[in-house]
Amino acid sequence: MSEPPKPDAGTDADAGSTPTHTRRRRFLRGVGASSIVALAGCLGLDGGDGDAQAGVSRPDDWCVGENDVGVPEAYRTAESIDGIERDPDDLTDRESAAYQCYPQGYQLCANCRYFIPGRHAGGGDEGGAGACAIVEGIVRSQDWCALYQETEGLAEFPHPDPLGEDGQQKPPARR
Repeated sequence: MSEPPKPDAGTDADAGSTPTHTRRRRFLRGVGASSIVALAGCLGLDGGDGDAQAGVSRPDDWCVGENDVGVPEAYRTAESIDGIERDPDDLTDRESAAYQCYPQGYQLCANCRYFIPGRHAGGGDEGGAGACAIVEGIVRSQDWCALYQETEGLAEFPHPDPLGEDGQQKPPARR
């Protein structure tokens, strides 16, 4: 007597499977589909206009023209964080300074010796906007230009490879 043919090992047919195997397959398919949906949500693949909302589609120089305006009177002859007085008649234009709307690693206007921090009438620093002792216009603390010079009082930056640094690698044990 011959036995009925068995389904191929590579097929997805449920014929000949036990109810436990069928339930396991359905469960695994559901988990796989849920994982893909969750990953798509984390990556922002919602089909919406998320890039425009996050500012990803802005050009690199979006802030250059926007902040290329005269500075408030309080900044016209203010001193930078290293005590350099701003001379409104001897300023470099943004294009010549290669001004850009993002930092170069740890180099950013807030760490530059020419930066004049924002001190607005409201008492706060509105987005880090201030001025520069040598570049014209409003200057944001997170921007950068080719005239950047590290401020003298700047604390040493963390080691770029902390695991390659000499010394203790783990925090001390609690007692």
